[in-house]
Amino acid sequence: MRACRALVVTAVLAVAVGPGADVQAQELQQSVFVSVIRSGEPVTDLTADEFVIEEDGKRREVLRVEPANVPMQVAILVDDSQGFARNLSHVRNGLAALISGLPDGQHIAFSTFGEHLTRVVDFTTNKDMVLEAATRYAPFSETSAYLLNALAQTATDLDRRGAIRPIIVLLTSEGANTQLSRVSLGRQGDAPISPRGGQGLDYKVVLEVLKETMVAVHSLVVRNVGIPQFATRPGFSTGTRGALMQDSGDRDRASLLQQLPKVTGGGRAELGTTSAVPKLLAQMANEISNQYLVTYARPVGLIPPEEVEVKVTRRRHRVRSTPSRPIMVR
Repeated sequence: MRACRALVVTAVLAVAVGPGADVQAQELQQSVFVSVIRSGEPVTDLTADEFVIEEDGKRREVLRVEPANVPMQVAILVDDSQGFARNLSHVRNGLAALISGLPDGQHIAFSTFGEHLTRVVDFTTNKDMVLEAATRYAPFSETSAYLLNALAQTATDLDRRGAIRPIIVLLTSEGANTQLSRVSLGRQGDAPISPRGGQGLDYKVVLEVLKETMVAVHSLVVRNVGIPQFATRPGFSTGTRGALMQDSGDRDRASLLQQLPKVTGGGRAELGTTSAVPKLLAQMANEISNQYLVTYARPVGLIPPEEVEVKVTRRRHRVRSTPSRPIMVR
């Protein structure tokens, strides 16, 4: 299963000749998937000498740069909580723009999450099948509290399948519908139910899973959409509502969403309304479809770096990167 990741990189054998030759020329050949964005559009005409790669502040030699024509495994993960109920056409149109914008022949899956994770369409290269499922998308969950688990489960599933270029596109709401509806699961007068509810994960654990599985998460967050009707019912005070919004589950969720770009190398956008969802999801598809595969040299024997930073010499260009699996080169 892991062997398929070798498609990302090429092993090269350099044989030392002559008296006293040794194997000190060993090195690791590491690759990263890189997006370079300017004014919202991918930049596709950069050359190898315009890339700078540093591992924990140490500069590495860039060996080659090429279009990332590596098969993608794209898991579309959509919040199905009630927050999107009043803006269904925007979300459906956005999903159609995303799916249509991805290159043909890629493996795409469509899942929803709210109170649990549901795989609507398993990985397939049939874009029409995924598009048809997107047209039937409809929110029904009272909460989107399963977000952290859904991300971890999806990343683990991609890794188990041996994905060589795993990507998650996350569309979620943020605000009143994320945790408050958990109160509806208890009796009036009960203490607020934690969004973890026996099923939540610490956000640091989820980030570690995403980092280890090398999944790029591109997220689009719509803020403050939908106010559950039960939020103002008798016995549910504004003070209780405020306390819930400060629950550890909310803090974990907010911390996760904030750190996703840095940890996974994916893009992140926020909206106050769903009207721009189609435009932004189309931009995400365009970015994913126009990445670079940048390969560089790393000395053998080094501990894997804590941070890999990819930059370009051109000014005012935004750069995002996600590492691929390394392979030994001699």
